[in-house]
Amino acid sequence: MTGKGIKWNRWAIRFTCFVSILAGFTACRAIKQSQQETTAQSNYCHPTIDYSYDSTYSPQANIDAVLKIDTALTRRYSRHDLLMANAIGVIPLLQELIALEKNTKAEARLESVIKHQQILNRLLVASTQISSVAAELDCEGERAERLATYLDQYDTQRIRRLTLLSIVIGAATTVATTLIQSSDASKAVGIGGGVIGAGFGGLAAFSTNRTIHLTHQRNLLTDVWQQNQQSKVYPPFVWYVLNEKVFSNSNQYSVIHNIRQRWENFVLNDSSPEEQALYFGQGGNYKADDFHARANMLNQLQSSVRSINQDLHSLALALAAR
Repeated sequence: MTGKGIKWNRWAIRFTCFVSILAGFTACRAIKQSQQETTAQSNYCHPTIDYSYDSTYSPQANIDAVLKIDTALTRRYSRHDLLMANAIGVIPLLQELIALEKNTKAEARLESVIKHQQILNRLLVASTQISSVAAELDCEGERAERLATYLDQYDTQRIRRLTLLSIVIGAATTVATTLIQSSDASKAVGIGGGVIGAGFGGLAAFSTNRTIHLTHQRNLLTDVWQQNQQSKVYPPFVWYVLNEKVFSNSNQYSVIHNIRQRWENFVLNDSSPEEQALYFGQGGNYKADDFHARANMLNQLQSSVRSINQDLHSLALALAAR
């Protein structure tokens, strides 16, 4: 082997070692990120206990028939407030309260105070149910956004590393070609370095489509998307309000109908059946854009749940005025 050949081999070995070290650095980063993904999947948003609801205060399905007969209620309260009273299960208490007002005895007055307190207790329970559902929605939305941000940051770091590798390899190739005296070796190193540098630069232009597997057995989006009449996830009071047309701004469609329409028009954009199964089923492999979409839908739903407080406040004012 000639001296030029030996020298060329040395340069080739050095150049290969340099590229291998950079590739090894990238691999170490990938291992660290894989560990972070495992930690990020811990489910901390589910309630720590299973809620139980008193069926005594469940909304009445035939409320319109009840209100048609009991004109004393309809004269005192608006239909909006009466439907909210039905949602929290206090229609029987309101009927008893009106009957007690006709009795001037001291016992009747005491019983009236007790009925008032029972209604206030139901208002308090309803308020806490709104807060608990909104808190879970907020937590799930924050969780999805955090995972989306993590994947976005991973992609940004990957592009930065690949770009840096491309620049460094290009610079190393330039230096190597000027130091190598052999024309053939110089050309070989120049071509090889150019191809490798261009390869890294080309990879930086494409997204990784990296995913994180997320399982959500308690999916807060499912019942809304399927427009179910009953829900195993939401409290009966909250689900009744979300399904009642009176509590929407248009009074033509229910709140959950309007929410689904907004999802279809502004979030999902003609999504495929596979994407719908991902969002509204048991979960699967989420990309960054999928997590952003999930967080968007959860945040919209949270806003609608919180707005129930406005309807609850209207009923509280009506009760305070009596």
